[in-house]
Amino acid sequence: MLRGMAVVLGLLTAAEAAAQEIRQEIKPVAGHQVSVVGDDTGTAWLVVDGERVLEAGVIFLDGEAVMVGGVPVVTGVAGAGGNACGASPFVLALAEGATPELYGPIESCREFTLDLRPDALLLSTEPLPSEPGEVWVWNPVTGLTEALPEEFSAETGRSWETLPSLAGAHPVEAMQLAPVLQVLQTGLGADYPVFAERISDLGSGDLVPGGYLGRACLKLTCDADWAVLYLDAATEQVFAIWHVYGEVENRIWPAETTQWPEAAMAVLRAEAGE
Repeated sequence: MLRGMAVVLGLLTAAEAAAQEIRQEIKPVAGHQVSVVGDDTGTAWLVVDGERVLEAGVIFLDGEAVMVGGVPVVTGVAGAGGNACGASPFVLALAEGATPELYGPIESCREFTLDLRPDALLLSTEPLPSEPGEVWVWNPVTGLTEALPEEFSAETGRSWETLPSLAGAHPVEAMQLAPVLQVLQTGLGADYPVFAERISDLGSGDLVPGGYLGRACLKLTCDADWAVLYLDAATEQVFAIWHVYGEVENRIWPAETTQWPEAAMAVLRAEAGE
């Protein structure tokens, strides 16, 4: 559970303020002034009423304050910067006549979406085959708390008939077809988490003659940790190829290649470098 943080990094002196650039500034909220400042060392600070309340490599405010349960709040993201991990959300509560309270940033590398409701903020990440979606809720009473995660599942009504909808789709979307997800979870067995981890990361896919082809890989070890998903429209069969760092051979499913149509075999040979 993340509660309001009373930590203050210190007042800005006149010399410090002069050396720093205002990167974002919003209209005063309930008598409070909120801004983001930074310097040329790659450091940013969230500043409230002249006090630095949060330090990070990058800080971005989502925009002007919004009302949640009668309390004005400002939301934003903060992180180290760079490509290793995305910035994570925080909530700054600015109740009239009260000390500003900072909640977060959430300790996560995933990309969040924010859903504004009358009495709460819902912050969530996309459920993936490799891991459930994170769900966090902020309201004026309980602060920022983690809710039950949302498990990845097939979308209702999506089956082989909806294969044309996968034009330009990431393979995660292909796995939202109910028969595809069921076959992979059942057929791969203990190997499913390994395949799911790779197919959920950096990748792309599209319709190809005869079906759908998608490829993804782990961002930091893309050449060695990857997965390919091929859906054959004519036979309504699912084919998977993946590789694990340190192993010589690709893993495939179904293991018996006599079950593979020629189009799927072409994909297999291409991935094997034949």
